[in-house]
Amino acid sequence: MSSHNHGPHEHCDHNHGPSALLTELREHVPFSVLAVTIGLIVAGTLCIFGDGFNRSAGEPANHDTESVAHNYDHDHDESPASDEHHHNNVFAERFFHLFHPAHMLFSAAATTAMFFRYERKWLKAMIIGLIGAVGVCGMSDIVMPHVSLSILGIQAPWHLCILEHTDVVLPFAFIGSIIGLAAAGAATHSTLLSHSMHVLASTMASIFYMVGPLGMVGWIDVLGKVFLFVVLAVMIPCCLSDIVFPLLMSRANRDEYFATGHAH
Repeated sequence: MSSHNHGPHEHCDHNHGPSALLTELREHVPFSVLAVTIGLIVAGTLCIFGDGFNRSAGEPANHDTESVAHNYDHDHDESPASDEHHHNNVFAERFFHLFHPAHMLFSAAATTAMFFRYERKWLKAMIIGLIGAVGVCGMSDIVMPHVSLSILGIQAPWHLCILEHTDVVLPFAFIGSIIGLAAAGAATHSTLLSHSMHVLASTMASIFYMVGPLGMVGWIDVLGKVFLFVVLAVMIPCCLSDIVFPLLMSRANRDEYFATGHAH
């Protein structure tokens, strides 16, 4: 492998092996945190406007997080607080179903492109992309936010979109895999912008998974904790999924990636 001619991909710093992977992850971290912050601002703005619309329509305003958590166990309660809780759930679920499928598309595209760039087996690349999208998006948008809610003392029901709304999410993952194949053939480097869009979509989905249980604007009262939870929920799966997962699926991928030592 040492005699391999790296050509135009060789970096002057000769960053090989795991150091190349760490360099790439380090380069993506600032953009990921910025994308999370932008996502929080956008989601907060949407929630504030949505909350204002509900109040202008005569809906009760109950922004106390503990009250919302208590009301979560009383779905059939006919109290005003229960009505607000229902509207919060509908609002959050609709936005979640916008951003979660979008995240599926970005994730499938990134994972498929990464795999196909090194191993030109389109069917295998698409399967890897689909598996990566379903697994990573489920972890980032559902599992980790759900655990975060539990840490905050809120026991919310699971919402497994891939099982409950298969016809909504799978088309996005499938088209994302096709896009990944095209992108891998047309470009030699993925961009920080595409990764940032991936993180932004995941951020929005993660936040809106938590909005229903926490309250339309109640989550803003614990914004510091939400920010920390979302950073972990988004960055760990997304920063690793774009690179590590497709590389783990093929030794040839890892050898080529570490040999050239270049970041995508």
